[in-house]
Amino acid sequence: MRRHLIAVLCLTTAALAAPDQKRDKKLKAIDAKPVLDKLVVFRDELGGFYVVPAPDSFPTMEEASKWVFYGDAKAMYQQRMVSSSVTHGKHYEWGMWAPRAKVHPAMIELVDDKLTLECDHKAKRPLIQLKADETKTFLAKVTFYPELWQRQAKFLARDDDGVYFYVDELRDEYGGNGHRVFVGLKGSMKELAMTNMVSDSAGEIYATKTGQLKVIADKDETAFWIKNGKKTELTVVDPRDNLYLIYRDLGIYGSLGAVCDDL
Repeated sequence: MRRHLIAVLCLTTAALAAPDQKRDKKLKAIDAKPVLDKLVVFRDELGGFYVVPAPDSFPTMEEASKWVFYGDAKAMYQQRMVSSSVTHGKHYEWGMWAPRAKVHPAMIELVDDKLTLECDHKAKRPLIQLKADETKTFLAKVTFYPELWQRQAKFLARDDDGVYFYVDELRDEYGGNGHRVFVGLKGSMKELAMTNMVSDSAGEIYATKTGQLKVIADKDETAFWIKNGKKTELTVVDPRDNLYLIYRDLGIYGSLGAVCDDL
């Protein structure tokens, strides 16, 4: 992770360019009709559904892993794979991006037609397989989509009173950029309306209606919040080590469309 120096400065918006109007892309449904007979469906006790490939239904593990989905009775979202393996064509394991899980990656394990989900170190959650007629009805009605969550954490810092300063962006496969700035106490953070964004070899500037977040490439991880002439030093926090905090405790995001969302 690049080390940063951050300063947030008050400014007027008159000299700034128009705000970045980029929005997350609308998801396009996936045509699952050609493979419906190769899929099996499970549910948990909280109303979540899990679609996975039936054993030996696809020629390669790579193709099979494309058909691991999680969602509800209306929309199923493709899971972002971290790892996958199969043993003797009967024991399947998938490791998935799931920032609200207390273990990473979250694991789905299919053994002898029994599916379990591991979200923490306490125990694997057994899932209930739908009967053949229930599976046929479910698959006929539900819509399949690519991964729901298109963003990733970029920067995180806090002051000594627990006020957090957070920046996210679109993932690279969705074009990157699309930055957003959030500030506030855990559970009550607010997005600051952006008016301009600058990025060059010296760093980044996120201009908002409230102030200016300035990120300067530097060997020291130092951060400051400057408002009304008052400069407060911040503590930079590595987002990679604080996924649960970012995606759960900060209270910024709703459903991620990922397993273990309901923890």
